[in-house]
Amino acid sequence: MWFIRRILKVSWKDKKPNDDMANAGRLLYRTIRRRQMKFTGHIYRARRIEHLAMTGKINGKKSRGRQRTTYVDSVNTWANLEQHTRSQFMRSSCERQIWKTMTVNACSRHGT
Repeated sequence: MWFIRRILKVSWKDKKPNDDMANAGRLLYRTIRRRQMKFTGHIYRARRIEHLAMTGKINGKKSRGRQRTTYVDSVNTWANLEQHTRSQFMRSSCERQIWKTMTVNACSRHGT
């Protein structure tokens, strides 16, 4: 729990129990995930060069070995959207209401 204490700037002298720190860590984690989802939707709706970079559609040579996990794949995984393809994921980000409900559902799950 020391890393959560350090992020939240809580001294060990404050005598806060680890349960309180775990709850604060969960809230922090949910906030980070919610902001990541909002940012991803914003980038997908904009359709600029950032969109090309996030989707990996910039030309170049692929490296050898196992491909790196992309940002889009990681968001798709922890948002519990494995049943959707990448194109369905991007299409849903273009419709704001669907994206907002998807963000709320992903961030309200237990364990995130």
